[in-house]
Amino acid sequence: MLDNQINKRYAAALFEIARNSGAIEEIYGGLGKIINFCHENMCLKEFLSQTYIDKKERLEIVDLLGKELRLGDDLMNLLHLLVENERTEYLPRIYYDFSALRDNFLNIIKAKVISAKEMKQEEKNKIKNMIEKALNKKVAISCEVDEEIIGGYIINIDNTLYDGSIKTQINNFYNYLKQGAFTYGN
Repeated sequence: MLDNQINKRYAAALFEIARNSGAIEEIYGGLGKIINFCHENMCLKEFLSQTYIDKKERLEIVDLLGKELRLGDDLMNLLHLLVENERTEYLPRIYYDFSALRDNFLNIIKAKVISAKEMKQEEKNKIKNMIEKALNKKVAISCEVDEEIIGGYIINIDNTLYDGSIKTQINNFYNYLKQGAFTYGN
């Protein structure tokens, strides 16, 4: 079975459980906690994927993790299943696929906004409302600062780039002039 199909099947099964139990947000939040905890503690991620360590020991650690992060039974069952099947390395991709299923189900689209300086909440809300109105979807917005764009915004929605930055406008004008758009004399 292809790796991509493995994580998609786990994510789809978990999403179906979450949808049926009305716990989509709870499971989404729990998965996020697990992923963050594993990123902060790389040794845990490595430990869980070591097949030479007894499964019983790894399951005990998973149980401790579940108690520490206050994870629900559905997530604990998933973690146990991943350890039992030696597939803990798929957890980040399962989270990614579960997130996509959640977003689609809740009609949420993700937008990344890049600006030259830190945006105020008022600006973020204005851009978010504009995108929601245009696409008729809920928007989850993330912001990034890149001083090199000089001003304006670059908005990335589902890998479609809307570039209204001053830097791009200057570059476009420069290229226009380079092509001989203006001739002086005669």
